[in-house]
Amino acid sequence: MSRRWPHIAVTAVVALLATVWAVPELGGDTGTSRVWVDGGDLLGVSLATHVDGLAASMLLLAAGIALLVQVYSTAYLGDDPRFRSYASIVILFLLGRIAVVVADDFFVLLIGWEVMGLCSYLLISHEWENEPARAGAVKAFLMTRFGDLGLLIGILAIGQTYNTYRISEVLAATPQHATGIGLLLLLAVVGKSAQFPMHTWLPDAMPGPTPISALIHAATMVAAGVYLVARLLPLFAASELVMTLLALIACITMFIAALFALTGNDVKRILAWSTVSQLAYMFAALAVGDRDAGIDHLLSHGAFKALLFLAAGCLMHAVGSSALSSMGGLRLSMPATFAATTVGLAALAGVVPTSGFFTKDEIIAAAHHATEDLSPVSAGIAWLVLVVALVTAFLTAAYAARLWFRVFFGPAREAHDAPRAMTAPILILAFATLALSFGKPVHIGIGLLTTLVAAAGIGLVWWIRERRIQLPLDRLWAPLRAELGIDTAFDRWIPAAFARASRAVIVVDRDGIDSYPRTISYGADLGSRLLELSQSRNVQRYASALAVGVVLAVAFVVVWS
Repeated sequence: MSRRWPHIAVTAVVALLATVWAVPELGGDTGTSRVWVDGGDLLGVSLATHVDGLAASMLLLAAGIALLVQVYSTAYLGDDPRFRSYASIVILFLLGRIAVVVADDFFVLLIGWEVMGLCSYLLISHEWENEPARAGAVKAFLMTRFGDLGLLIGILAIGQTYNTYRISEVLAATPQHATGIGLLLLLAVVGKSAQFPMHTWLPDAMPGPTPISALIHAATMVAAGVYLVARLLPLFAASELVMTLLALIACITMFIAALFALTGNDVKRILAWSTVSQLAYMFAALAVGDRDAGIDHLLSHGAFKALLFLAAGCLMHAVGSSALSSMGGLRLSMPATFAATTVGLAALAGVVPTSGFFTKDEIIAAAHHATEDLSPVSAGIAWLVLVVALVTAFLTAAYAARLWFRVFFGPAREAHDAPRAMTAPILILAFATLALSFGKPVHIGIGLLTTLVAAAGIGLVWWIRERRIQLPLDRLWAPLRAELGIDTAFDRWIPAAFARASRAVIVVDRDGIDSYPRTISYGADLGSRLLELSQSRNVQRYASALAVGVVLAVAFVVVWS
């Protein structure tokens, strides 16, 4: 036990400092800026921070979730021989997230961004003895690094365009080259937040420890993309093309990820696809120009998704597996986990009075307003966002209900609830999920509509379960359970395309470019051989050649004179 608490103490100190830094700025728009180290004209990069209401809320979310994860991990991984390195990386992960949130210099933000990527790789591969953990970590690292190229090039383009790397100064200036810069930053966001078509790495990261899944999904890694768009929304919104593309990506992602979650058979993978879908909701809100709606849902989702992943860890602790087939009838033997999970799934489904109900309604209301008022996207795109969001709300309620019924109902199973160090954090998060509802705006018409949509999804699942109806949907379910084979593009098509391209480059290099130096070399060799003939070291041959030359010269003069 003694080796666990120092890491909790360090995390608590970091969380306390973050809280002290954040609380005075909550609800503020202007914020406080400070330059800690001025790089001047020589470096052009400064260690500068800016904390406003947006950054303050993100600080509190990241610090709170990280502290609860550390406490939870003392029971979940307390006997792990690599616990110290694990807990240390969690602290570094938190510091990287704090750097992204408070940075007022793009390069400082980039450092924090990359620290989170490195920590996610190390934590996903914590159990490196398992091949799926190694493969998932490498996939996450490579796909997010590819997206990060867009961030790096985008930052360089921002520096050349605005002659500064200070975020506050860029936002205060008139947007320039917004489409090009926005597309580069969008690449980074799509990779980091696992959006279509780079969405497949997040579910494959599930072999990592479950507390880390909670941290990545709720407060750090994938939330960074949403935060970046929210922070730089004026820059993104200056280009209708970028915002339209963001809206289309959000629509595709939220819909297909909800379908994958509906047909999944692994608790953690279902929750992973749920995260992908809910992040798309946030991007949809940002795409129609409502930053507050997107960030409110990010905060709400952070609470209930951390709750659900930590609850999944409690279930795995009890039954030894994350497969749905290993669960069922656990509500009586695991009352604390059942109660907390019920709150979390209700928030995911958008059931009143959880925070998920209010924040999801904010997003749908924002899309509805965008169909009537001026927004960064056209009315047609806004209508698309609205319709897809409502369809996805139905699917979300359906897969949340399916998960709830499959895990907790049916024939009772013998199991023991998790230790207090694991159940206490999920109960705290359940309370937070409900408490975050207070003060949220209420949209009566939208609320009634989404309640009917959620009730339809939950009711359909209940009806199918109670009637034991076997739907003839195998032809539809099979490709969905295979996740439409999208990974085939990354596992086969893209590597094959690069292999063919590399072979073509080799042929061009060997038969095209290399032909020039080879030709020059051959000509030089031939010339040297011809010259060698005149250097025979035979005096008689030299005299004969000289005589012949003199005769030819005399004959030439005689003939032409």
